[in-house]
Amino acid sequence: MCLRRRLWPFVLLALGLATSLAPGAPHADQKQKDKASSDFIFEAKPKEITAGESVLLRWSIKGATKVTIEEAAETRTGDVALKKLGTFDGSSGTLDVKPESTTSYVLSCEGSTSFACASVTVRVRVRQR
Repeated sequence: MCLRRRLWPFVLLALGLATSLAPGAPHADQKQKDKASSDFIFEAKPKEITAGESVLLRWSIKGATKVTIEEAAETRTGDVALKKLGTFDGSSGTLDVKPESTTSYVLSCEGSTSFACASVTVRVRVRQR
């Protein structure tokens, strides 16, 4: 279980690269693609902050019954570990976070017969003195 949890960020990165490199869908599929994207939303606003500022994580996943949000943090040994921030009932919600450094947040959700996962990264700028 621990090994799988460490690999999630890398799996998500690989999936993101694979989908971003795929050729574009034909125009006829655009409406279906737009509908699908509105059925699954996980976003951070803003995506870039200065140290000390807060970020609002927002999600809306059609059909989800339970959502778990985790923070991907680098350990002293250089591994990536997931720290659970909370589990929420229902298909939508928000969470205010205040990252101290650039951080990725991982969302996993369960529905009646499915499981989905996504991530979003917040870049934190260090204040100039």
